[in-house]
Amino acid sequence: MTLSDEQVKSELTKMQAFIEKEAKEKAKEIKLKADEEYEIEKASIVRSETSAIDSNYEAKLKKASLAQQITKSTISNKTRLRILTAKDQVLNEIFEASELELKKLTESKEKYLPVLTGLIEEGLLALMEEKVSIKVRQQDLPVAQEAIVQAASDFQEKSKIPVEITIKETEFLNKDIAGGVVVLNGTGKIEVNNTLEERLKILSEEALPALRLELFGPSATRNHIRIPTWYRSNSTTTQGQPLRIKPVTPNDLYVSCTTFDRHGTITAVSKKHPKTTFLKENHLFPRDLRKIDTSSIEVAPTIMIRPNDAILVNLLHIKAIIKQDSVMVFDTSASEAATKLGVFMYDLELKLKSPGTVHGHDLPFEFRALESILVNVMSYLETEIKLHESSCGVILSELEDQVDRHKLQDLLIRSKKLSSFYQKAVLIRDVLEELLENDEDLAGMYLSQSNLTDFDDLEMLLESYYRQCDEFVQHAGSLLNDIKATEEIVNIILDANRNSLMLFELKLTVYTLGFTVATLVPAFYGMNLKNYIEESNFGFGSIVVISLIQGVLITLMNYKKLQKVQKLTMMGTRGSVKPDPLPLHIPSSKPAIRQRSFINKLFFGPGIARRKFDRPTSKEKDVIWRMINDEKLR
Repeated sequence: MTLSDEQVKSELTKMQAFIEKEAKEKAKEIKLKADEEYEIEKASIVRSETSAIDSNYEAKLKKASLAQQITKSTISNKTRLRILTAKDQVLNEIFEASELELKKLTESKEKYLPVLTGLIEEGLLALMEEKVSIKVRQQDLPVAQEAIVQAASDFQEKSKIPVEITIKETEFLNKDIAGGVVVLNGTGKIEVNNTLEERLKILSEEALPALRLELFGPSATRNHIRIPTWYRSNSTTTQGQPLRIKPVTPNDLYVSCTTFDRHGTITAVSKKHPKTTFLKENHLFPRDLRKIDTSSIEVAPTIMIRPNDAILVNLLHIKAIIKQDSVMVFDTSASEAATKLGVFMYDLELKLKSPGTVHGHDLPFEFRALESILVNVMSYLETEIKLHESSCGVILSELEDQVDRHKLQDLLIRSKKLSSFYQKAVLIRDVLEELLENDEDLAGMYLSQSNLTDFDDLEMLLESYYRQCDEFVQHAGSLLNDIKATEEIVNIILDANRNSLMLFELKLTVYTLGFTVATLVPAFYGMNLKNYIEESNFGFGSIVVISLIQGVLITLMNYKKLQKVQKLTMMGTRGSVKPDPLPLHIPSSKPAIRQRSFINKLFFGPGIARRKFDRPTSKEKDVIWRMINDEKLR
């Protein structure tokens, strides 16, 4: 059955409506799905970006907080060092004033006699011998003769030993000292130094803690600990003051160190450990002892990492081992370094007692100990570079006004010390740079934590001190360059002076040659041969005139040549002339070569003919200067 056209059209219309309906539903479904996926993707991107922004903000905030903590710590340590320096200066002034008062004491016999008697008696009790001799100042001889009688009587009463005291009238003490006595045994090999200066020195060491406490009071930030009695023989400590460490003698069997726990409390002071036991307990190799031993030999600065176990530090005067819960600072055999080490221990104790925080989090113990070491090292580097800048700057400014031999010698000594400082600062900077570039070492420095991949705190800590050390290196390098430039200028001045002396010598040679040539003809005339000039009435005068003219001409010609040698021309020199790339010089129309006189050839050789050039114009001069400047820039 065939469909009519209207039926076909109706069916097509239905099919079209059905298809359109299905298409709209499908499009609506696709749109809903696309909107859903868009919202999901949008939320994912927003979350990731928000997380990235938050982490970036936290990193920057942590960085700023760490930099702020480092700056505060540096300023605090510098201020503390200045305070300690001022206190030491006050104490030194007190001891100097005490020494002056002692000199006044000896002027009064009533006051000085019992003091001298007590000093002699103390020496007798220390020697416990029957025959002794004493040495005093020459001006104290009358007082000493009275004092030995009373001192001998008191000694016999206390020791029940008879004693014979003689005064050495052939050997006297230095008249410039305050006073006192030196007591010697019968053989003269053992002596007891009881001079007033020596007693004041002993008193200054024993009474120093009490003086500090009386003058400055106890520290408000330090929790004091009880120092054991065995420690007092090796070092002293005071209320709120740094430990006064004494140098130790290097020993092949023991290592000596002071130990701090994680709370900053001193658990052992200058304790000696057998080397073999020490190596086993701290899991170290024998080669590691070279870095931390008390030997006076200077070792290159190093920071060695024993992952998750210890950090070995050797920077300047500080040799230490940082562990998870303790710090061991090794003693030194150098007296100068011992003083610096005492100040460092005081700073380390305060630093460990006050926990540092970065962005609200406590800084690990090992990093606080490492920061204390770096702060102390950078403080001494800064002090030393300022000293070099002031001393070398004065010498350089003085050399600008006058070149003096003694100043040059002083500059040589200063430059050697500055070069040593520069090398020392470069080595410390390289150590910090190596740590920053090695992620394994950074991970191993986290002793209290493990398996970390984020080292931002440690990197910021090391980078801050790396930049500070690099600044010292740049200052020292700039100062060395200034010294080198000054030396080059001084060499130029000395070369100019030498050239002036050589020029003066050449002038004398020219004048001498002129006089020699002038005497040549009279020498011929004075020969005992017939020349028939003696018979002439004008022979003598003519010979004199000819000799003078000849000498003057030779002198003038040589002097003129010497002047030409002095001139440093840019256009050319005597000898072969290289062709210029630009026709800057236009040869003169006059003959360029002229015949040289016979006398000139006779005395100066054939040589090369002179060339005459016209002077360059102003335009040509500008071209020349541009060429010279371009050459300098290249």
